[in-house]
Amino acid sequence: MTKKDGAKKASSKIAEDELDLPIFDEETKKIVAQCCEKKVVGTYEVLPEVSLKDMGFTESKEVIRYAFGAKKGFLLDGINKMISGKICPDVEIRVGDESFECHMPVLQLCTEFFKHFNPTHVITLSPEVISAKGFALAYQWMINPQAKLHRKNIFALYMAASFLEMPELLAHLWTRLDDPKLINQGDAFLLYIESIPQKVPLLQELMLGRIHKFFLMAVATEEYLEFDAKHVFDMLSHSNMCVNSEMEMFMSAVRWLLHDWTIRRDYAVTLMQAIRFNSMPAWYTTVLKVKHTDRDFQELLYIPEIQSMINLGLSFSITHKFVDPASPLKEPLGLEKPLERQWVFHPRVRHHHRYECPNWRYLNLDVFNEYLGWIIAEGQNYLDTLEYAKPGQLMPCCRVALQQKFLNK
Repeated sequence: MTKKDGAKKASSKIAEDELDLPIFDEETKKIVAQCCEKKVVGTYEVLPEVSLKDMGFTESKEVIRYAFGAKKGFLLDGINKMISGKICPDVEIRVGDESFECHMPVLQLCTEFFKHFNPTHVITLSPEVISAKGFALAYQWMINPQAKLHRKNIFALYMAASFLEMPELLAHLWTRLDDPKLINQGDAFLLYIESIPQKVPLLQELMLGRIHKFFLMAVATEEYLEFDAKHVFDMLSHSNMCVNSEMEMFMSAVRWLLHDWTIRRDYAVTLMQAIRFNSMPAWYTTVLKVKHTDRDFQELLYIPEIQSMINLGLSFSITHKFVDPASPLKEPLGLEKPLERQWVFHPRVRHHHRYECPNWRYLNLDVFNEYLGWIIAEGQNYLDTLEYAKPGQLMPCCRVALQQKFLNK
């Protein structure tokens, strides 16, 4: 049987067995049957492939306007809720023994530090460079626009912002640190103590200038006694410390030295360089030259370099008294008075009175320690009642005593 005969037979079979076309006449049925025949392999015409562009189809330039079901506000609220609620966090930050679930995009948006990290699940930070409390506060500032800053945490937050490189938060913190009305006296001393281990000289210097009236209250603390020599020197040499006289500053240095004289005697000369002996009255430096009963105190005063400081201070006081303020000899003789400190007085403190006054008491170690004990007992009331001294200002009893002395001449 030829191929042609086979095709005819197949056509006949389709027409008879498979097609049921009652509505067509015989001629039409024959045409339809031929269309359904299986063609011989290789007889199909290959249709060339044509792209949409070749067919002339171009994308419509008309903007498709479509209103999304989720409004912008709804999306923002959802994102804020996810971030503030720490929903689906993608990174764990570990600081010491504590861990924090966070969103890496937030960290990278708000800090320069985290921008250097590739996607990861865990990041460990050393507690030596950032505290867990500091990181928690910094992250809270990132995710909560209503976050509030408290004084007791400001240093931890400052260190965290510095380490994480957060310029916006640092600027925010400095607006508060720079305001003496917000941080001064006791708060400044506490912040100074916190800053010492971290070696932040700019902040330390700023806080030193804010201690003011709190100085002797600070001297009465254990923290002061545990300072190293450098930080005691920095406090004693600062002009903004409030004292009634340079003798109180001298006794503050002696208190630190004698707390552990065996170890601290090596710092005596350095520390005494912060004391302005030329601001002491001649009668006081004269008394420092006589023998004292306290062995350690006497040993301190017998150190040759310190004896020299006392003698120079005494010479200055005596010479300055007899040289006219307008004399051209003041500068060659080194009689320019040192920068004065912030002088204060309290009417209930006896050594704050003039020595001519019957209420006056000589300031020695025992009297100074009693004074510090009284300051501790008074607490905040001491700060509230301590007054700044004005030039020439005298307490009433001291004025009467001076008038009486003048009349008796």
